[in-house]
Amino acid sequence: MRRSRTWLVGPAILLTAWGVACAAERLVLVEGGRPVCSIVHGQADDFAAERLARWLEERTGASVTVAAAGKESGGDGCLILIGSAASNTLLAKVAAEGGLDLDAGKLTEQGYVAKRLRHGGRDCLVLAGGGRDGALHAVVDLINWHLCHSGKDVWLGSLEARQVPRFKYRWLWTWDHRMDWGGPGKPGTVMGGGGTFAKRPEAFLIDYKRCVDYMADHKYNGLIIWGFVRDTHGGIEATQELCRYASRRGVRILPGVGTSGYAGYYFEGDHAFNAGTWLKKHPECRSVAKNGRPRNAPCPSKKATQDWLDDGAKWLFETFEVGGVNLEMGDFFVCYCDDCKKARSAIDSDEPDYYKDMAISHMVTLKTMHRLAPEAWLSYATYTGYTGEMMKTPPKFLSMIPEYAICQWTLTGLARKWPADVRPMAKHNIGYLHWCNTSTHTEDDFYLWRVRDICRQAAGAGCEGLDTYGEVSDERVNAEIFYLAWEAFLWDPEMTVERFVDERLGRLYGGAEAARALLEIIPLVRTRGDRAVPEKCGKARAIAAAARAKSDASGHVRWDRLIGELERHERAAREAIEARRREQAAAREGQLVPVLSVRASDEEAGAKNWTASKAIDGSVEEPGGYWLTRHVHPKAAWIELTLTEPTKVNRVAVFHQLNAGHYRSRDYAISVRVEGQWRQVASVRGNKRAGWVGHLFEGVVTDGVRLDITRSEHGNRMGVGEVEARTVGGGDR
Repeated sequence: MRRSRTWLVGPAILLTAWGVACAAERLVLVEGGRPVCSIVHGQADDFAAERLARWLEERTGASVTVAAAGKESGGDGCLILIGSAASNTLLAKVAAEGGLDLDAGKLTEQGYVAKRLRHGGRDCLVLAGGGRDGALHAVVDLINWHLCHSGKDVWLGSLEARQVPRFKYRWLWTWDHRMDWGGPGKPGTVMGGGGTFAKRPEAFLIDYKRCVDYMADHKYNGLIIWGFVRDTHGGIEATQELCRYASRRGVRILPGVGTSGYAGYYFEGDHAFNAGTWLKKHPECRSVAKNGRPRNAPCPSKKATQDWLDDGAKWLFETFEVGGVNLEMGDFFVCYCDDCKKARSAIDSDEPDYYKDMAISHMVTLKTMHRLAPEAWLSYATYTGYTGEMMKTPPKFLSMIPEYAICQWTLTGLARKWPADVRPMAKHNIGYLHWCNTSTHTEDDFYLWRVRDICRQAAGAGCEGLDTYGEVSDERVNAEIFYLAWEAFLWDPEMTVERFVDERLGRLYGGAEAARALLEIIPLVRTRGDRAVPEKCGKARAIAAAARAKSDASGHVRWDRLIGELERHERAAREAIEARRREQAAAREGQLVPVLSVRASDEEAGAKNWTASKAIDGSVEEPGGYWLTRHVHPKAAWIELTLTEPTKVNRVAVFHQLNAGHYRSRDYAISVRVEGQWRQVASVRGNKRAGWVGHLFEGVVTDGVRLDITRSEHGNRMGVGEVEARTVGGGDR
């Protein structure tokens, strides 16, 4: 007869800080590649049981017996009980005898209890959830944070945990064409709606299944997918397969549905529920732009549009095993047809028109969806944060849209300066962050402290969940830490960063002592600007190398990956500095012409001091050395330099923002003043260059230089770092 191995272990096994749990009383599950345990699971908990058995086999080669409750054999060794009080009768019996409270109302569907017990003279490990999801969460936490593994042995130290997540909704937000989880092909980087799926068709399932696997292993429960169905990545069949795959793993697929913009239910393809296809047959339902021209997007107020969306909802929930939806109108969408103007005029509110159009559309569609799938998570995007003014006078859309819907507020801007006394006003609220993503140029950024802070702040504000980008694979060091931080702080916002590093990252980086080096490394290279300084990258790399030397072998792979990434950033920073130096020398060739005065169409004065004078002060420090307009979404801006005296000029050099995510000038023109009249000498459309850019032209005697900007990145401000008038050679080309 095989017996359960329960040993007392001394200090010799304390290889790492997280090993303290492993240093107590060892409960051996696999010894020398032989199983010393068996698994009994509840009716709906087969995947959770399979996940644990698969992990044990992958690590040791041991094939552990797995059986459903009521079908278990006698066996010996440790008995691992997985499920809930409702799904697993044996678990319920052992828990009751051991005094464990498994009340599903207290645990919720997602919470769990994990504890070692003795039952009938036998060691038992109870992994009990309030429901199916909680049981799986107990299993993956056991795997990730409690089991100890060496060679072909797996054992468990002391364990007594009761975990209930603070946030019910823990989602990742994605566009299909930007997914980068290992599927073949190059992902896209386009910000905003759309984008072409340029990867190979099979990449869709590869990318998303890997993402789902990671989510299931780290207690995320909702995956928003924009570009949900496309012909180019397998159409309906591929998406159905993904939905079944995710549902079995406790991850709800939440299709992105564009009720006006973003193509409806079927993002790309000749299909009845693709907006473009439908509008070809119903051109009278096209929305109208402000200039009066029809757009290839459905009008929200037309009864035919609302019927089409209702029919599409029925098709969606019948065709796919989805767990909800994420509705959007199309960023700040407004239809200017007569029907929409009339519908908006009936809404007694001063809120923006795009809020009104959103309510007109969503209030109908959401009611239909709720009737079809009462348990579905139905969310909709406002595209904005919330304000104190809204608390005083709540926008009307909140009373028009059904209260069971989940209002998704954009918290990216709020996160920079959190309004502690302001709370969201819908009955159900979640927040959305534009972090760690290629489209926002943050794919290499670290967010550890910011994730902790936003989770605490959102909890204080009463939010029920948060979602952020999930397009970048956990193979990136910063992305893995990003996802792990969300996992930890969405469950426990009061956890400290230090505890997170010791208990979580210590498991991965070869011990808590080694992992604490990350608290020094991350601030050095947190942002793109930080990583543009070679010395910061070099210092971070040296700290990482020293930490690797302290870590045990289990952490070497991650330290090597981090060191490699830091080397890449350092090399890129030095190359960029050298390239900028060469470009600057070329762009600023010639003699600088003195400037008497400068004025601009607008400037941000006051504390920020982004005045016109900053464009001629010789400083290109970002952003302190910049001229910028106020945050007023200008349609155009200009700045004029008056020269000390008329001078022959044949080059104007402009310094554009290095950070492409801010207000870099995209479309602009340069003019010189000749005999009181402005003469254009250069024009640029779609500028993508940063830093110094020189514009050479035929020499002309002038007493003034003018820069006109007609489009900037993001558009809410305009400006440049510096403008210089120069004379090259004798003033001729």
